Amino acid sequence: MMFGMGEMGSALSSVLKKRGYAIDAWDRAPGRVERQKSLFEIVPRADILFLCVPSWCLPQAVKSIRPFMRPHTLVVGISKGLQKEKGETTHAFLTHELHVGQPIALFGGALLAEDIVRGMPGMGVVAGTHKAHRAAVLALFKNTNIRCMESSDVAGIAYASVLKNIYALGIGIAEGAGWGGNASASFAYTAFSEMEEAVRALGGKKDSVWGNAGILDLIATGFSSHSKNAEMGKLIAEGKRVPPASEGIVSLPQAMRLLKKAHAHLPLFEAIHKAVTLNRNPKEAFRAFLA
Repeated sequence: MMFGMGEMGSALSSVLKKRGYAIDAWDRAPGRVERQKSLFEIVPRADILFLCVPSWCLPQAVKSIRPFMRPHTLVVGISKGLQKEKGETTHAFLTHELHVGQPIALFGGALLAEDIVRGMPGMGVVAGTHKAHRAAVLALFKNTNIRCMESSDVAGIAYASVLKNIYALGIGIAEGAGWGGNASASFAYTAFSEMEEAVRALGGKKDSVWGNAGILDLIATGFSSHSKNAEMGKLIAEGKRVPPASEGIVSLPQAMRLLKKAHAHLPLFEAIHKAVTLNRNPKEAFRAFLA
């Protein structure tokens, strides 16, 4: 089942339908799902349920499905953000909010929906604490245009997925400010090492940064014309007001608190925080990187 039929939910559904899977879908927006059935009807019969919603919609999504969940349904989260109240990753939030023992996995990686739906390659990663849960998701995408790896490092994959959105904002700022390709490349290079330090400080493994959910996804997100985070960075550099409508912007304050608590020193991350959250002039915020 796909809960949420925005760009990513629609893209994943199209891939799985080509493999012959029957997909129940639900979306709160009227008209997105033809002849939509109620959650009461479709949630109890789902073997695997993808939560294809942004992190800020996750609490309401869980509240909607929880009364109808079977204890053995595998719930797959794709949100790459932190929760506003406690700064929880998607996996941590689902673990706390779903029924005790509910199977949970994360699905991330370099998966630009616009490319996936056109049949172009995607590089995914499935993270979970149980191998059987990871294997169930991997099997879905076998012989599709989404090539997947797996990881038991749930914290590392979760935090790498969050951080790449934040650093993509910085790459977008460099482009929007007209600092050139060299500056953008320099930001990306610095982000690689900072992400490794940050993930390790937050309890993950550095190997998770150098895979599909970290560096690969940062390159895809930071330099794609389809990236909302990079686009938001461009608008910020141009002095335009932007809504908190990207995972990077929404997660940045929570990530800053977590990293301060972990005593991580990340100059580029802090510059992005100043420009995005504190509304500092980008040239001033990034002074150390432009000298």
